[in-house]
Amino acid sequence: MKDEYLSSLIGRAVQVYKGGPDSNVGVLLNVNADYLTLQKEDGEIIYYKTEHIKSIRENSQIRFNSVLKVYDANNLYKADTFNELAVNFKDQTVRINGKGPESKLGTLLDVRDDFFVLSTDVDGLIFYKEHHVKSLSHSIPAATNDAEEVEEVVKVKDGSSSIAEEALEEVNKFAEMYNQIAADTTNDLLSNLKYSWVKINRKGPESIEGMLVEANEDYLVLVVNNEIFRISTFHVKNFSVNPPKSEDQETEQTTEQTTEQGTVEETVNEATSEEQTTTVVERLSAGQLATSNRSHAKRRKRNKSKKQATEASDKKKEESQIAEQATPVNTTSLPTNSVTQRRRRKGAKVKNPREEYKKKRI
Repeated sequence: MKDEYLSSLIGRAVQVYKGGPDSNVGVLLNVNADYLTLQKEDGEIIYYKTEHIKSIRENSQIRFNSVLKVYDANNLYKADTFNELAVNFKDQTVRINGKGPESKLGTLLDVRDDFFVLSTDVDGLIFYKEHHVKSLSHSIPAATNDAEEVEEVVKVKDGSSSIAEEALEEVNKFAEMYNQIAADTTNDLLSNLKYSWVKINRKGPESIEGMLVEANEDYLVLVVNNEIFRISTFHVKNFSVNPPKSEDQETEQTTEQTTEQGTVEETVNEATSEEQTTTVVERLSAGQLATSNRSHAKRRKRNKSKKQATEASDKKKEESQIAEQATPVNTTSLPTNSVTQRRRRKGAKVKNPREEYKKKRI
């Protein structure tokens, strides 16, 4: 059922989504049961599913701006539902989910009730669950009556014919691959992909890549290295399958990477001028001089510490020798016999044995 408020905005400049990668400003061209049509100033037409739209803002400042004009509405595809609309874009180049993390540009191979199939050069076949598709967009070239512009377009098309043929071959290869695993529902499709290498969710923290060993209505089981992951089927936004590259493709990719690295190195070498070299030499010289000064200062500090320690040790030795020479002999501490001790207790006069010994010697 059409929304009366949205229908009242047809022909006006609006902004779908307040912010984020899915936000766009353009002219609202049409409103249908479960989607609306927006055309940007550059000619791109975007079909938004209304169930995912969080906000729509009317921009009154550019409502009558002549720069933002409505293009020929006869080029628009019209249908009652979003899925019926998407069928009109089969075998055409479209973008799914705007510019968000799950966005991808490719050739739409098939449209089923609960999933879309997109063919891409890099990621192979990508299967989007219909519930998680927010938008679908395509570009319409602006019409021109200038003969020179038409000739330029023809020349470009003729010059890129070989590239178009290669792209067509890639699409046909992926189409044959899809025909081997095609199914009516997502669950049946995942069952046909058992024991295949798949990638679940394109980007973000929940993205994972591994071998699919089990698939049912409730969860998927993936084996990644030595770990087993169980993923809820409801939260799977999309999944992809990419066929292994041939030896020629791997060789070409390696050659391209090597060439790019060589080009970068040559650019860096050419960018190094004589002034930059002089500046580097001066910096190195200054750094070496500072390092040398620091090492000399440390060496002088160590020598000074050693000298002070030696002087302190010699001073302590001299003080100890002087103290030993000045200390008198304590005669009371000499050992005495038991008789002398008894006499001292009785109070009798006790002769000093050392003095007696001296007298006898004299």
